[in-house]
Amino acid sequence: MATSGRSAIIVGAGIGGLATALALQSTGWKVHVIERSGSAAAPGNGLSIWPNGTAALERLGLREAFDRISLPVRGGALDLDGRPILELDQPEVLDRYGRSVRTVHRADLTALLAGALAVNTVHRGLAVARFEPDARTSTVVLENRGQQSADLVVGADGLYSLVRRTLIGGSAPRSAGITAFRAVCPAPGPDAAALPWGETWGPGAVFGISPLKGNRIYWYGTISNAEFRSSSLPTLKAMALDRFGHWNHGIAQLIGRTPEEAVMAHELFDRKPEPVWSGRSATLVGDAAHPMLPFLGQGACQALEDAVALADALAAHGSVQEGLLAYDAERVPRTARIVNRSRMVGRLAQLERPGLRKARNTALRILPRKLRLKQLDSVLGPAVPSLPAS
Repeated sequence: MATSGRSAIIVGAGIGGLATALALQSTGWKVHVIERSGSAAAPGNGLSIWPNGTAALERLGLREAFDRISLPVRGGALDLDGRPILELDQPEVLDRYGRSVRTVHRADLTALLAGALAVNTVHRGLAVARFEPDARTSTVVLENRGQQSADLVVGADGLYSLVRRTLIGGSAPRSAGITAFRAVCPAPGPDAAALPWGETWGPGAVFGISPLKGNRIYWYGTISNAEFRSSSLPTLKAMALDRFGHWNHGIAQLIGRTPEEAVMAHELFDRKPEPVWSGRSATLVGDAAHPMLPFLGQGACQALEDAVALADALAAHGSVQEGLLAYDAERVPRTARIVNRSRMVGRLAQLERPGLRKARNTALRILPRKLRLKQLDSVLGPAVPSLPAS
């Protein structure tokens, strides 16, 4: 069903906001994206895009372009001796879902999405001061005192979403008690083959290594907030070396070759899932709706799913309100399960006690293939159908 004549304002130009703009434009909406930042630069970190995320990108007409800017993931979960705990069998994933698990730099993915939009869709350097929902239209009031109204306002403004706060309120973000180091560095040439690709699960922490296009590597590691705050080391790089440098061979060298200014550290949060995201003329996508911990690699994937599902729901129903009800009915239960499961997997991966880690490793190594695939199905979900014609 075409929806020509309808207008939407999207607050936030991250992955969820840009993908939603593209999905709505594909079904005939006139869309404006308002972004506080005056720069299009995205944080210097990598993302895992699982088959469900790639399916959404395919729906948006970006599959081939995405393949050109991304690389297949390497490795699975390892112990401190470098032995596999849980292997990621890429041929098996490809055979089952028609798509592999890939990694991409966040900046490359946001640039891809932004470049596919109609000219003058994204308006930068505009901060939203207030959001005013109403039955037929919703309004955003800018800090420069301008205001805009539309048939639909979409909050894609992240963990501390202003749109969310006005629209549904709800609980404050939940700290995971964890800080994550993240960095992108040059690949170490021929030595890259010997790196412990994937995630190493050590005592109370994980350390991950993924390839990126352009001869780069994305690495990340977790540390408890208490340990992070009590450290007397002078730099983030020194803290990462101290925490992970004695782990599997190659980790110390990888951190060592990373420029000091490339290492970031951020406390991890999610939110308790809420039963409703939408009003009559406004809704939420991505972290504004369902911030989740990164332990399933589903943050960006679920934002991409949101974009396609929202466009589908609005195209299939006669009114915005009916479309938003259908969108909530589809997306709220699914993302709630993934938020909760991401938190559970984070606890499992970061066990502290040696006996518990040994029992976990043994159990996962003997997990039957059928059960492993069933658990993967529950995260990746069904294939996403094609976008309706505009």
